[in-house]
Amino acid sequence: MTDIHPPASRPSVLDRFPGGEQVVPRRTPQARALASLAAAAWPPIILTLFVWPPHNWFSGLDTDWRIVLLIVGLVAAPLGLLRLEKARRPNDAPWTRRAVVARFVIYGGLLAAVLQVAIALVLAVTYGLAGQSFIQALGSVETVLLIFGVAGVPVALMVGISYALWGGLCMAFIAYQKAPAKIRRPF
Repeated sequence: MTDIHPPASRPSVLDRFPGGEQVVPRRTPQARALASLAAAAWPPIILTLFVWPPHNWFSGLDTDWRIVLLIVGLVAAPLGLLRLEKARRPNDAPWTRRAVVARFVIYGGLLAAVLQVAIALVLAVTYGLAGQSFIQALGSVETVLLIFGVAGVPVALMVGISYALWGGLCMAFIAYQKAPAKIRRPF
């Protein structure tokens, strides 16, 4: 029995998933701003701000983590969009919506892990210097690193990847449009 599709022309499993159409960035500043705001406005954060209002809107180390997350999202979403627009694919083909979402998820997860480790280190140094004796400072550093470093990184990764998935979907559908037929290229 012979195969009717030669190996080079056989459709990939990924081609059956949605989001495979080729897209190009919208060049209007309104689309970029709207996509960035929508990406930063992750629904779980916005909803919990109304259900459980923060006690500390801005007070240094005691700032509500949802406010910090919104600020990170407001900074990271437009920077991610700019970085993605400057990136070139190896064959110079237009991006797909799946590729936009995938890059946001990968880099959002990395950003979440790096920020969580940085927060753990800053808190460890802060609480270590605040100790009244060497042993008390050592105990504070150990506790902070165990809570924020060891236990906090997996939670930060889950939240960061979920947030980045939302942001990637917003960017893929608001900041990008279907590529015109003249620039579409096969992979």
